[in-house]
Amino acid sequence: MGSKENIFSYNANALIDSKLKFYYGIPHCHTEISTGRGSPLEALEYAAKKSIDFIILTDHNSSLKEPLKKEGSKKTKWHYLKESLTKYNKKNKSPLAILGFESRSNPWGDLNIVNVSNYFTGVINDMRSVFLWMLNQPDGLIFINHPHSPISKLNYHPILNHFITSIEVANGSPPHKYIRHFKYYYKLLDDGWRLGAINGQDNHRMNFGDSENLTCVVCNDFSRKTIMDAFRNRRTYSTESKTLKTYFSINNHFMGEIISLDKIKELEFFIYAYDTKYTVNKIEILSNGGSVVKTLDKINLNKVKYLIKIPFDEALKWYVIKIYQDGGKIAMTSPIFIEDKK
Repeated sequence: MGSKENIFSYNANALIDSKLKFYYGIPHCHTEISTGRGSPLEALEYAAKKSIDFIILTDHNSSLKEPLKKEGSKKTKWHYLKESLTKYNKKNKSPLAILGFESRSNPWGDLNIVNVSNYFTGVINDMRSVFLWMLNQPDGLIFINHPHSPISKLNYHPILNHFITSIEVANGSPPHKYIRHFKYYYKLLDDGWRLGAINGQDNHRMNFGDSENLTCVVCNDFSRKTIMDAFRNRRTYSTESKTLKTYFSINNHFMGEIISLDKIKELEFFIYAYDTKYTVNKIEILSNGGSVVKTLDKINLNKVKYLIKIPFDEALKWYVIKIYQDGGKIAMTSPIFIEDKK
């Protein structure tokens, strides 16, 4: 079920690890294949002009089996989409174009199925059927899109969590509709799901990368393999600044990782945030239910390197970092989890 090769390293003894690279992209968007604007190639070329590093095209699965409306073509829209991305990636380094699609699920809401070679039509009514389908797509991942209250009905299952890796904590394309979904993020984490934080522009216009709300993945180098590994292992964060670099660690465990309870006496946080354009004004350490464990206020700096020790509370099972910046911008990291192996 996906690659287990370790392709990421982090020097916990260095305050700043020069091997860490930050790549900004769009994990959710649409083209004229379904409900968006522009061809896949036009979308990719537009994103390239906005210096987007990667983009996952996720047109609605209800449109993918339709014939392509081009003179003399017998291709389906799915075949055309796959072909367009393959051709683009052969000629261009960035943005890296990744194939995916969006599917409705009942009652949980919309999901993106990404980094796959095939698709399915219809509405997901049983998560077991998705699990069985994903077994034939071992490199594929599932993202939870713009969650609302029905997502609370998604019962935790460890095998399904292998495929469902990420959740949109914010969705949209300012100045158009843009919504933060933090409370559903906290709810699923409280329910035991291990999910990374992502931000989806969900483009339906020719505006790929116009706004600064993006998903950043933390890798050692740039490739499809390393980017998808970052999603799978939750080395991601939601940002509303294209220039924010951030991550955190607890007891030398990097963002997205799991700490065994028997190894904990106290929690030593290292928080890094650097933005050349927007100052960092406040940082919060959050845990269960979105409760504030610690606030670092009135910072007003472009670069923050913060070490702090916090008493260990066995009731708290995860921690995330929330960053407040100029202009009302907010970033949200993926969690670090506390695991009780008893």
